[in-house]
Amino acid sequence: MQPTTTYYALIDDESARDRPAGIVRRLEDADGGFVDEGLHRDLGWHRTSAIVEWERAESTDDLIEVTEDEANQIIERFRARWGAGD
Repeated sequence: MQPTTTYYALIDDESARDRPAGIVRRLEDADGGFVDEGLHRDLGWHRTSAIVEWERAESTDDLIEVTEDEANQIIERFRARWGAGD
Protein backbone atom coordinates (compact mmCIF):
# COMPACT_ATOMS: atom_id res chain seq x y z
CA MET A 1 0.00 0.00 0.00
CA GLN A 2 1.31 3.42 -0.97
CA PRO A 3 1.25 6.21 1.61
CA THR A 4 -1.83 8.38 1.07
CA THR A 5 -3.03 11.82 2.07
CA THR A 6 -6.72 12.57 2.55
CA TYR A 7 -7.83 16.19 2.90
CA TYR A 8 -10.96 17.48 4.63
CA ALA A 9 -12.52 20.94 4.62
CA LEU A 10 -13.63 21.94 8.12
CA ILE A 11 -17.17 23.30 8.06
CA ASP A 12 -18.79 25.13 10.97
CA ASP A 13 -21.97 27.20 11.31
CA GLU A 14 -20.40 30.17 9.50
CA SER A 15 -18.64 28.42 6.62
CA ALA A 16 -19.25 26.30 3.53
CA ARG A 17 -17.35 23.88 1.29
CA ASP A 18 -16.09 26.70 -0.92
CA ARG A 19 -15.16 28.86 2.11
CA PRO A 20 -14.29 26.41 4.91
CA ALA A 21 -13.29 27.40 8.43
CA GLY A 22 -10.14 25.30 8.12
CA ILE A 23 -8.45 22.38 6.45
CA VAL A 24 -7.12 19.15 7.93
CA ARG A 25 -5.41 16.13 6.46
CA ARG A 26 -4.73 12.51 7.32
CA LEU A 27 -1.37 11.06 6.32
CA GLU A 28 -1.55 7.26 6.18
CA ASP A 29 1.57 5.15 5.87
CA ALA A 30 1.99 1.78 4.20
CA ASP A 31 1.53 -0.03 7.53
CA GLY A 32 -1.90 1.50 8.18
CA GLY A 33 -0.71 4.03 10.75
CA PHE A 34 -1.74 7.64 10.41
CA VAL A 35 -1.05 11.18 11.54
CA ASP A 36 -3.75 13.88 11.44
CA GLU A 37 -2.71 17.48 10.89
CA GLY A 38 -4.41 20.84 10.56
CA LEU A 39 -3.17 23.96 8.78
CA HIS A 40 -2.45 26.79 11.24
CA ARG A 41 -1.97 30.55 10.87
CA ASP A 42 1.80 30.07 10.66
CA LEU A 43 0.97 28.09 7.48
CA GLY A 44 2.48 25.01 9.04
CA TRP A 45 0.80 21.65 9.50
CA HIS A 46 0.40 20.69 13.16
CA ARG A 47 -1.10 17.59 14.74
CA THR A 48 -4.82 17.73 15.40
CA SER A 49 -7.50 15.50 16.87
CA ALA A 50 -10.22 17.01 14.65
CA ILE A 51 -10.58 14.01 12.31
CA VAL A 52 -10.71 11.44 15.11
CA GLU A 53 -13.25 13.57 17.01
CA TRP A 54 -15.38 13.87 13.87
CA GLU A 55 -15.20 10.12 13.24
CA ARG A 56 -16.39 9.52 16.81
CA ALA A 57 -19.17 12.12 16.47
CA GLU A 58 -17.52 14.17 19.23
CA SER A 59 -17.23 17.34 17.14
CA THR A 60 -19.79 20.04 16.42
CA ASP A 61 -17.97 20.86 13.17
CA ASP A 62 -18.35 18.80 10.03
CA LEU A 63 -15.61 17.53 7.73
CA ILE A 64 -16.06 17.16 4.00
CA GLU A 65 -13.48 15.19 2.04
CA VAL A 66 -11.93 17.29 -0.73
CA THR A 67 -9.56 16.47 -3.55
CA GLU A 68 -5.91 17.46 -3.46
CA ASP A 69 -6.64 20.18 -6.03
CA GLU A 70 -9.48 21.57 -3.89
CA ALA A 71 -7.21 21.38 -0.83
CA ASN A 72 -4.51 23.36 -2.63
CA GLN A 73 -7.04 26.06 -3.55
CA ILE A 74 -8.24 26.26 0.06
CA ILE A 75 -4.64 26.46 1.30
CA GLU A 76 -3.90 29.29 -1.13
CA ARG A 77 -6.93 31.25 0.12
CA PHE A 78 -5.72 30.87 3.72
CA ARG A 79 -2.18 31.82 2.67
CA ALA A 80 -3.49 35.01 1.04
CA ARG A 81 -5.73 35.88 3.98
CA TRP A 82 -3.27 35.07 6.77
CA GLY A 83 -0.33 36.54 4.90
CA ALA A 84 -2.27 39.83 4.68
CA GLY A 85 -2.59 39.96 8.50
CA ASP A 86 -6.31 39.11 8.62
